[in-house]
Amino acid sequence: MRFCSIVSVLLCCLSINVFAQDGFVKLFTAPDGTSWTENGKEIAGFIKRGGDATFTVENGELVGKRGPGTNTFLCTSKKYSNFIMKFDFKFDIECNSGVQFRSDFITKDGRDILVGYQCEMATGAQTANVYDEHRRNRFLVDKTDELQEKINKAEKKGEWNSITIQCVGPSIKTWLNGEKIVDFFDIETNEGIFGFQVHSGNTGQVRWKNIMLKELPATPWIPLYANGKINEDIEIKPVGEWTIQDDGVWCGKTPDKEPRDGIVVTKTKYKDFAAKVSFKMEKGNSGLYFRSQDALLSEKELQEDESGVKKHVNKPYKTYWLKGFQCEIAEGNAVNANLWEVQGRGWVQKTEQTQEMSKKATNVKEWNNIGTVAVGPRISTFLNGWQVMNVIDETPTYGFEGFIGLQLHGGGSQGCLFNNFYVMPLNDEAVKLIEK
Repeated sequence: MRFCSIVSVLLCCLSINVFAQDGFVKLFTAPDGTSWTENGKEIAGFIKRGGDATFTVENGELVGKRGPGTNTFLCTSKKYSNFIMKFDFKFDIECNSGVQFRSDFITKDGRDILVGYQCEMATGAQTANVYDEHRRNRFLVDKTDELQEKINKAEKKGEWNSITIQCVGPSIKTWLNGEKIVDFFDIETNEGIFGFQVHSGNTGQVRWKNIMLKELPATPWIPLYANGKINEDIEIKPVGEWTIQDDGVWCGKTPDKEPRDGIVVTKTKYKDFAAKVSFKMEKGNSGLYFRSQDALLSEKELQEDESGVKKHVNKPYKTYWLKGFQCEIAEGNAVNANLWEVQGRGWVQKTEQTQEMSKKATNVKEWNNIGTVAVGPRISTFLNGWQVMNVIDETPTYGFEGFIGLQLHGGGSQGCLFNNFYVMPLNDEAVKLIEK
């Protein structure tokens, strides 16, 4: 008896530990027969938004049936950041559907509209690709023949299909019946609600079951400069003039005869991360530094020529304060978000394709949002919601860790406005999931 009791206790503890390691919980639970209609019962923890499709529960399954009006969503009331979600779905009557994640809603003409990422569900189409609902209004991974072939091969038409969505920081991945469909970076939104969609249309019915969720530690954006406040991790190099305007915008200017760069730079070195900033170029050239190293030259190493311009004693050309990667920011529109390595290889990536994307995405003389994600050798840059470049760089001149900063290019009159400067550090556990 005593032996059996000990074994029972051990088995009980083992099962508890296994569940704790697994970490998945049911996102959706409701008694059978529960419905969400205008005058019906509310499914606990969920809110219907949008059109007039109906949601019911049958045999523990969530059933969505098309109705009049716009796209309809059964939404969580809680917001989620990093997670792994798993669910099964099947179409009773073919239609278009999906699951919103990291989304929010706005109200227009008396109806709620969801805004954010959607994992697409549509037989024979882009199932498990990610669409940006009511924001960029496009799939975030190009609909290539290769991608469509992968989806078609994984999909079980007319049967139950399984989808997994994983979000960790800037990383978004999906799987369809165990086949990875998309794996990309994006920096638009890092938290939001879930919403089960029934697309607008005349007929259609979809059902979901086994809706499971595993929440992961959050990776929040940390403000380096926002709302007129400078993070204590930021150091301002004593070149150029940095001022905070009445509207909270950070203004940087350098005089004509200053050969060195004006820099605001973190004191902390970052390895794997996402970073973003808003900018408006008034004049000159700038950049978002990352994985950079200090290249500070003392005043003793500089001397003035006959015109009063300071130059390095042994190097009569441009001198830098930081060396390493730079996500380019320029007055025009040809090279923004292309990748340059200062005091290294020069252009790491600048192709006709990346330059065309820069021209397409840049708001010349207006505010722009630029950012970069660096995880191991994988680097992506973004401009106003478009991915400009995605490169694997195994041989960075200055390694895989360094400072993050903003530049005012030396050697001429410069003027740039900055705001909303953020960094999202990614620890080893987050990186393991991203690289999985």
